[in-house]
Amino acid sequence: MQASPQAAAVKANALTHELQHERLLRGPERPSKRYALGLPWESFARAWSLAEDRLARLEQQLLSSDLRHSWICRADFKEVSALVAREGEAVAMEDLVLVDAQSLPSRPSAAWIKAKALLSLRRQIGRAGPAKTLTVEGLLALEQRLMEILDEGEESDEAMEGELAEDGRRTASMDRLQRWLDVVGELESTPAVPAAAMALRVWQRIKPLDHYGTEIGLLLAPLLLWHWGKTKGMTVCLAAGLQETRRHLDSATPLDAWIRQFCEAVQVAANAGLDEHHSIARGRARLVELLTRHGAGSRLPHLAWLFLNYPALSTRFIKRRLELTAQGSNWLLQELIAEEVVREITGKPKNRVYSLAS
Repeated sequence: MQASPQAAAVKANALTHELQHERLLRGPERPSKRYALGLPWESFARAWSLAEDRLARLEQQLLSSDLRHSWICRADFKEVSALVAREGEAVAMEDLVLVDAQSLPSRPSAAWIKAKALLSLRRQIGRAGPAKTLTVEGLLALEQRLMEILDEGEESDEAMEGELAEDGRRTASMDRLQRWLDVVGELESTPAVPAAAMALRVWQRIKPLDHYGTEIGLLLAPLLLWHWGKTKGMTVCLAAGLQETRRHLDSATPLDAWIRQFCEAVQVAANAGLDEHHSIARGRARLVELLTRHGAGSRLPHLAWLFLNYPALSTRFIKRRLELTAQGSNWLLQELIAEEVVREITGKPKNRVYSLAS
């Protein structure tokens, strides 16, 4: 059954409808009542060009690199840390990586629990890709997954009474999500980086999800760049870029400034990604040189692999992942430190943390 011309027109002008108050047209008002969106490209052209250049360089580097997996693993942790930091919270990287050792920090905070959930979500998005995620059901599943992890073990005394209301909220969310997906569809012909910026702005304005919408929206912007072929995975750490540029992307900001700030964050994130890859490559070269002097039975290669894949490691993590004694893990660490492959980054006598030397 074909949609009516009126319904088709509404869908075709989804972006126009969502951004109808931006007032970005140049020249006199048009006599037609139909709103026509015009972007002041000159106001963000330089930021966009720089973002495109650095992002292309990063993608080229990662596509030809056998360190791509290590880079992505590290990027996931850094992006999640930045997402949590947006709310003024902080989680130590060495505590966050304990997730992969099936361990908890000595005092798991609310920020750590949230970071753990967001890490799971970003990894899920990376595995599923755009095709499975960018649907109404796929987006609702992201919200549901976060809620299940963060609210695990919590019970509501009003669960039965709230069931009907929950059904109503779900229906409303589905309608808003479809509105947003219509906008994404209309942005297909717009260059990917500005398009992702506009899609994120619409997401924040219509608030399609009732729970954790801000965090999910920031994870979806890099997914859109993947969806439109600009990247080959979740390789844009937008939250980390925003943190570095000290931007918050407030929806009250004019659209041209919003797009410019978005582009600046992408550029900074891509630059940081290139630096990270160079650092991992240098560390790997030193590790390879060191490991050639060890026999096949050494545990040192396993420890080396951990340092390539994780931004910061505690002795607790090393012991649990490699099933070593405290003495055994310390002996391996000291050898890496002596060869200047690994460095201690806290300067403390206890609870020490190590990372790959840059």
